[in-house]
Amino acid sequence: MKLTLKLLQNEFIVYQNPQSEKEKDIVDAAEDVFAELGFAGATTAELAKRANVTERTLFKYFPSKVDLYRRVLSGLLLSTIVPGHMSDLKTRLQSLKPNFKDWYISLLKARFDAVSKEPKKLKLLLGALLFSKEFSDIFGTLWKTNLYDTSIEAIRYFQEIGDIRKDLDPNQIVRASFSLGASFLITKFVLAPKYPIEPDKEIETLFIIFYQGISSER
Repeated sequence: MKLTLKLLQNEFIVYQNPQSEKEKDIVDAAEDVFAELGFAGATTAELAKRANVTERTLFKYFPSKVDLYRRVLSGLLLSTIVPGHMSDLKTRLQSLKPNFKDWYISLLKARFDAVSKEPKKLKLLLGALLFSKEFSDIFGTLWKTNLYDTSIEAIRYFQEIGDIRKDLDPNQIVRASFSLGASFLITKFVLAPKYPIEPDKEIETLFIIFYQGISSER
């Protein structure tokens, strides 16, 4: 069955209203297992074990691993990403603080704080984007509508007031900005979670690295 936003919306209704506590336990456990092992690495035996149920019980609620993964993705997208991260980031993108530096640093700090509360959701998202092209397409469409287009408008504003160079394509600046921010979060919470960093200092340095390339100052 092709994965669509409509299908995920229907799944989300069930996600919000599980048949029993046992079904909720299975979904909660699956979020952890899929985040840690990815879809391919998560076996039904491990999923059942983490949920403290038998595989027979697991299949009673979810006939296949794909069905369970679809339920988990509906919660990830419609309970965490869209109403949480995307909504908050869109509001911050539109805030247009007095200057580019304050605006950009506030964005990175807010995203760091949000992801630090639920780092497994970032792992779950990355796994889903790599595993499912259909999910990636859905996420990409929502990202462009909610964040990319809004970011373009913000960059054009800062170009107009002279904070950043006008000779650069706003699209390229936005893509570089998102790439840098995403790399920072992935490094901290996925690749090297135990490596000690000072978030504020790290973010300030990232800003310097980025801004010196697009500053209007010569």
